[in-house]
Amino acid sequence: MRAGHLSQRVEVQRLSASVNSAGQIDETTPGNWVTLAVRWCRMVTRGSREFDRGPEIAADITHQITMRADPQSKALTVKQRLKMGDRVFNIASPPLDVDEGSEMVRFIATEVATDG
Repeated sequence: MRAGHLSQRVEVQRLSASVNSAGQIDETTPGNWVTLAVRWCRMVTRGSREFDRGPEIAADITHQITMRADPQSKALTVKQRLKMGDRVFNIASPPLDVDEGSEMVRFIATEVATDG
């Protein structure tokens, strides 16, 4: 894949907050996430759906993400996420080596948006 195809810049983040007195971590607080790396990638929307989440309607958008293979991208897990501006993408699958060439990895991530 040519470098020009990797046109979206994302932050690779992991949860870094400690557990509160109730034994929980607030994953919705931006300060609880730390950026591990910044990478260029290609995002292709693969599908979306709307569903009821209690009193609100939520939308879930699935993206296929391709980025250059390196130790950081090969080690991505579902406990990490990507951030692009105000948009957050939860990693939904482990990275797969594209064509077994060790040049690119591809994985699925889900973007969740709510409408109160």
